[in-house]
Amino acid sequence: MSKSSLSIFLLSLALVAPSFAKAGDPKRDVKYDTKHERNVLDFWPALKGDKPAPVFVWFHGGGFRSGDKNQLEKHRKATMDSYRKAGFAVVCCNYPFLGKDMDYLEIAMHCARSVQFIRSKSKEWNLDPKRLCCSGVSAGALISEFLGYHDDFADPKAKDIVAHQSSRPAVVMSVMQPIGTQEFALRYMDKGEAPLFIYSNASPKDRIHPPSEAILLRDKAKEVGIPCVAYGGERNTIPKVPQGKNWLELQLQFCLKHMPE
Repeated sequence: MSKSSLSIFLLSLALVAPSFAKAGDPKRDVKYDTKHERNVLDFWPALKGDKPAPVFVWFHGGGFRSGDKNQLEKHRKATMDSYRKAGFAVVCCNYPFLGKDMDYLEIAMHCARSVQFIRSKSKEWNLDPKRLCCSGVSAGALISEFLGYHDDFADPKAKDIVAHQSSRPAVVMSVMQPIGTQEFALRYMDKGEAPLFIYSNASPKDRIHPPSEAILLRDKAKEVGIPCVAYGGERNTIPKVPQGKNWLELQLQFCLKHMPE
């Protein structure tokens, strides 16, 4: 190849490469509201397909007093990778922490706003707003359940376009269900609401995530007729994941099965 041909070839790569590099890159620290400095999220587009993608929304743990959206990318990347490979866009959300001017309900309402914001970006981000699921670990699980079973925060009469959107996920998934199940989930659950997947490998000695909380959640779902499965690990007596399977694989299958068409 001549020097002139090589130069042209390298220039063409320089022009084309950025479009490939950016195709799956995340949008980081996107503000979903201006009411608090922690109202930010990270967005990863779907890896494949031209059709609007289903959305996996994840809320971090930390007892409502600590934690960050980067937990998914740093410590639970297998979850992120599984959903992206299955064609999902992935969103990780921060939210305000407990304080003298911030209680549990207010935190949950900030999280509801994040879901409404994500839906408001459906056209720009090529998302299917009906096929949105929420999941999280510990406090993030409680938040997901609150969004799934509390009355919708959508306000079609609001001047704010984001507020028009639904705050309710189509599917809810809990990992390491903590104390607070009654306050965040059981009191709101009713027939016909979001199907629920539960996984907990906590020991009965775990004061924050006692397996009894996961069992309470499972039994309430069954009582009111919400589709639900619950799996445990070696540390507790909740039914184990079938041999040859793993809980993340089963969670993804459950989510896909119960997503709207």
